[in-house]
Amino acid sequence: MSTFEYLSVLISIVLALGMTRVLAGIGEMLQARIHRRIYWVHVVWTLNLFIYLVVAWWIFYRWRNQQEWTFLLFVFVLIAPTILYLASMLLFPRDGTADESVDYRTHYYANHRAFFAIFSMFTIVDVADTLLKGIPHFLALGKPYVISSALFLIGMVTAAITQNERYHQFYAVFFLVQTIVISFVLFQTLV
Repeated sequence: MSTFEYLSVLISIVLALGMTRVLAGIGEMLQARIHRRIYWVHVVWTLNLFIYLVVAWWIFYRWRNQQEWTFLLFVFVLIAPTILYLASMLLFPRDGTADESVDYRTHYYANHRAFFAIFSMFTIVDVADTLLKGIPHFLALGKPYVISSALFLIGMVTAAITQNERYHQFYAVFFLVQTIVISFVLFQTLV
């Protein structure tokens, strides 16, 4: 087993915990739908976060050629999956019983500041991660990466600050489209 394979186990576990939380939240929404007041913006952010978890796992493979792993580098690489896991915990209310009423709109706006503050840190860590892979790697991603990273960060910081419902509605859909487009432009292959 290579060093990368060994270390990727923990990264995969943390990402899987985030995916599990998102999927469990969706399952609870479906199972207890009589007692759940669904909010479409929350549903879109659920999809956004799930896609991000998948993309994070996909692009982690780009560390496979790293020859010398230090504990500090490993801890740094573990930060991004941890951020996504914490975001997944904020997206859904604590596990309850199926007969408890939950209003996902109320939950979303009660937690939006923490959710977006934590989620926005992913972009900062991702840019640092990209730079750690080398300047040639960073430059190879080009303007689309730089522009999308700036848009992600500005959009999420704004979402953390504002409670304007129209902004949150717009940004949920914009983020989804941007994530899908940038994923296919920059991350369509594992290399």
